[in-house]
Amino acid sequence: MTARKISIHEDRFDTKGVTIAFTAPTPHDPKLVWACADHPDPDLFHPTDDASLAAALAICAACPVRELCLALGQARDEYGVWGGVLLESGKPQAGVPRRGRPPKVGTAA
Repeated sequence: MTARKISIHEDRFDTKGVTIAFTAPTPHDPKLVWACADHPDPDLFHPTDDASLAAALAICAACPVRELCLALGQARDEYGVWGGVLLESGKPQAGVPRRGRPPKVGTAA
């Protein structure tokens, strides 16, 4: 077997992140005003409890680019709050996931 020579830059362009950046890029239009752009705590948009989820949703509520933001989040399979919707792998979630095992569902016998 012969070893294949790999160039230094060959592996940089074969990642999901690079592919997504080309298929769903963030528009850099100065006319677009993102409500979250200057927020001091970006972790707020990755909520761990209902209070932080409510705070993130409140910021998104008045944002003029909510639809665009949600479309980008879904196209990129993102996690967190995008366009006023909590996403996990680009899919809307009902609420913040709880730690530990889910509660048992009783069956009637």
